[in-house]
Amino acid sequence: MSPCVVVRTLPARCRLPRVAVAALVAAIVASPAGAQLVTPRTVPVMQDEQFEIYPSSRPGLGGISIAIDDTLADPFTNPAKATRLHGLTITTAPYSHGISGSRGGGRTLPVGFLASSGDWAGTFLGAMQQLDRAGPIWNRPTSERTATNQYFSGSLARRLDAGLSIGVSAFHADLAAVDGVDLLYAGSDRIDQSGSLNDFRLGATKEWEPGHVLEVILLRNTTNMRHDVHFTTGFYDQALKAWTSTSRTDVNLDQTNIWGVHTEYTRPVGTEGWHVGALATANHLSHPKIPNYVLQNLPRDPGSTNAFNVGLGAARATGPFTFGVDVIMEPMTSNTYADAATNTTRADGTVIPAGDKTVENHFQFRNSKARIGVGRTWGTDSASHGSFTLNFGLAMYAISYDLTQTNNILRTLRTQHENWVESGPTFGMRYRSHDIELSYAFRANCGNQGCDVLPNGGDPILYAATASTGGIIAAPSSPLFFQGGSETSHHFTISVPVR
Repeated sequence: MSPCVVVRTLPARCRLPRVAVAALVAAIVASPAGAQLVTPRTVPVMQDEQFEIYPSSRPGLGGISIAIDDTLADPFTNPAKATRLHGLTITTAPYSHGISGSRGGGRTLPVGFLASSGDWAGTFLGAMQQLDRAGPIWNRPTSERTATNQYFSGSLARRLDAGLSIGVSAFHADLAAVDGVDLLYAGSDRIDQSGSLNDFRLGATKEWEPGHVLEVILLRNTTNMRHDVHFTTGFYDQALKAWTSTSRTDVNLDQTNIWGVHTEYTRPVGTEGWHVGALATANHLSHPKIPNYVLQNLPRDPGSTNAFNVGLGAARATGPFTFGVDVIMEPMTSNTYADAATNTTRADGTVIPAGDKTVENHFQFRNSKARIGVGRTWGTDSASHGSFTLNFGLAMYAISYDLTQTNNILRTLRTQHENWVESGPTFGMRYRSHDIELSYAFRANCGNQGCDVLPNGGDPILYAATASTGGIIAAPSSPLFFQGGSETSHHFTISVPVR
């Protein structure tokens, strides 16, 4: 990371203390949807495993997806792909995840069905999750030191003529907690979370021949979370000659709405089993309410984001070896602001009317992703002992952005540049036979020397993922510094075909 901060002062007769706007909204619902949802992040955080509820038939391949199929995960990514299913499959994908330093984690049990009959196909998956609360839990009973979340996902698809398929899907999460939120309100002693996530998709695929496919997805994604944050402040009362305390509860709303369109195109190349593909995505995110975290001293800070991606991929998955690589660019812009609750007088005597902007933040992102995976299979599915596969992968995510912040109260303009790289290895193994499919995947992720943020001259503060798919659009007031940290997960998948 090589931070650069430049402050340019506009004409003004006097100065006020620096005002910083920090606005956070959430992480990706689940990695199979990662290509369809493109979101900003302005501080180094680990990609939370909380929403990784879907099974995968390609465990440990580093997340490559553009030019290679995943028969279990694809129907949850694009509902139209459910028409590729045959018969009925029952699947379960239990997993556990943890963040270093006891900063979160949990255990999740998803159970799902994938079915096809004639021209119709569909999926259903439900998951129960227990999360370990991080942060201030010392004053809570044992029953409140963990939280329970529920997830539901379903889709319906129909195969039409000439290789065309269409499908619709819906996802709902009933959330009592999200990893990391407990750590975002420094000084609080209790945080109660509640809310929901919803995702709706309309998908279509056109297949000319096996492997030669065009797909299109339209999506609507919404988040509505509430944080009831309790603070207790102790002080020594000189009149009473005793220690006393006061308390308050702040209510913070976290709301993000996304409209998106996504398209992918893949086709075979040559006669050696190679496939190439390309993708493109456009998302518009509106942030009507961003929580007022402790670092944020300006409330009422809505904003919007326009996010895009373009990517290329190549893969070979024939014979005993599997190889694939994805490269994705993610340009985007974000604008957030704070407005005046009442008429605000500048130091020069002029007035900012109530409702006008007091601080404006403009972000310009130039992010990129690279993923690579390789696998080796022994045996065949039709053999009496089935087949066994080992997969290895590596994923890297480079984030780079420029912030321009205009303070209309102080009449100042400053710019800041930040960049870092997050990376992690993956490992997977799979046993597959005519009667069952068993797999295990391990994933790890950490940033450049860690995944936490240390504000310049301050105490360590962990910025962690919350429930929205809006990403993180915090406007840092000083260069970012890193601390150590990592996130790991262990995923198991059991799939049984019912004939």
